[in-house]
Amino acid sequence: MSRSGGATTRTWWFVVLAVLVVADVALIAAAVASTRPGEQREAGPIPTFSSGPTTETPTPTPEPTTAPSSTQPAGFLSAVSATEAWRATPGSCTDDAALVERSTDGGATWQPMELAFDLRTVVALEASPEKVSVLGGVGDDCERQFWSSFTAGEFWKEYPDQVSTPAFADVDSSTVSLDGTAVPSPCPAPSRVLSDGTVGLVACADAVSTRTTGGDWSSVSVPGLLDAVLLSGEYLAGVTGVDTCDGVAVQSVTTPVTPRSAATTIGCVTGVDAAQGIVLASVDDVVWLSAGSVSRVSVDGGVTW
Repeated sequence: MSRSGGATTRTWWFVVLAVLVVADVALIAAAVASTRPGEQREAGPIPTFSSGPTTETPTPTPEPTTAPSSTQPAGFLSAVSATEAWRATPGSCTDDAALVERSTDGGATWQPMELAFDLRTVVALEASPEKVSVLGGVGDDCERQFWSSFTAGEFWKEYPDQVSTPAFADVDSSTVSLDGTAVPSPCPAPSRVLSDGTVGLVACADAVSTRTTGGDWSSVSVPGLLDAVLLSGEYLAGVTGVDTCDGVAVQSVTTPVTPRSAATTIGCVTGVDAAQGIVLASVDDVVWLSAGSVSRVSVDGGVTW
């Protein structure tokens, strides 16, 4: 072999060796670069699968909390004279039963009545020198019944044909019963319904509405109204919040009511907690007011007490 052929062979071997070294360096550099922590990708979320369509659950909307309106009055009161009157609590079909009481000493004391029937609620109370009558829910089913006593509450008898005769608000308060006839209520929550046979009266929130038989309702604004009662040719309202009266103001409105009618303060009952609610009743010029354990009597149409 010539010396020039050997030199050529050795040259090629050096070239191949150089290429292999460069390739090794490149592979090492790539491996190092791939293991740098700053260049690693974060793992993506693990996919989930559902066997059916996905339905979003709506966020429940809280129901509004509205103070319930009540047509239940503070109580019922019916006057017989300046010394005698009857009163009753509204009661409940499911909780405390109604309590009927009688006073014969101008309201100084009240005697609970023992009834011969299971009276649960009261919606109307009527008393006179001859008899006392009550309309209310009776028994476990709270069926509305009308009972009367001609013996000052000692003996009682049911009179089914008299159920619709008293004035009262219907169950849903959309109608009121006046002299045996159901008529639309002048307000959504009547607190007192009365009738003297000619004029019907409904007490509402801060207003009193009256109507004659077959007529339309006429209303008068009475701010702070607690209760109302019919007298001959007028009605009286017990009102709170009157600056000139430290107690319950007594206001008068002449009937029939017109758009120009206005309440006029004629008296003031002191020593009465209006927050307990009041109940009014009248017979002739005698007016009774009952509030909790306190009773007051006026013999001059509500002017003095």
